[in-house]
Amino acid sequence: MAAHKYWQALAMVSPTPATLELSEFHLYDGVTRVDAAATLTASAAPSGALANLKDDSTATGCYWAAGGDAVVLTWTFPTAQNVDGIVIGARTTSSRYPSALVLRGGDTTTGTGPSPEYSQIQFYGLGRFVSATKTAVLKPLGNASAVVAKTRDLYLCSGIGRIPFEVVKEVLPATTPKTYTPQWAKVRLERDIDGKVMREQWSDPVTGLGVFEDVDENFTYTLTAIYPDSGMRAVIADRIKPEGYPE
Repeated sequence: MAAHKYWQALAMVSPTPATLELSEFHLYDGVTRVDAAATLTASAAPSGALANLKDDSTATGCYWAAGGDAVVLTWTFPTAQNVDGIVIGARTTSSRYPSALVLRGGDTTTGTGPSPEYSQIQFYGLGRFVSATKTAVLKPLGNASAVVAKTRDLYLCSGIGRIPFEVVKEVLPATTPKTYTPQWAKVRLERDIDGKVMREQWSDPVTGLGVFEDVDENFTYTLTAIYPDSGMRAVIADRIKPEGYPE
């Protein structure tokens, strides 16, 4: 692998794609950590200092509450540096932790700031989420097609669609007319055309409300609620057309 002056991490899509949270992000050359010499910047400012990604502590981190799937991290090195591995740190919320990402390196700049012509692309799978824990040194996947497919499905094929939802349960004993109270549940978004589960997130424990943002508006979807106290499932609605659906 070639050395490059600029390295970028992108396509970091979490189960709730609008969010992203990491405690650490280190770059490696073999078994040697090398990112200390680089200046780290982000395309969007997080909650928490970017220095938290370099301090070797999983007790602090960076959190993007919106636009997390579009965040690009850039390391600018004084001279070209080889990178062939990464270490990623989780915080404590699994729905904000990405399952895969792209790392790319380049050298040529144009204009007044770094905008490299990236000549090397690496694909990484991050494995299972473990709260407040760093991974071992991860190496690029030899079979990148699996990551490309996942990235394409969850990132490149996202859209402008929006699906709000509300989870409620009937108050017992039953009343006439029926009355309902908000329900905390895991809500699963399934694409009708192939039954693929696209997203999962929890409804608000107080209001029962939630929303799936930035979904592909060209498909219809089914929402299923999974109740934490019983494991039972209930279809909230099917054949849902997202906001922005082409009529």
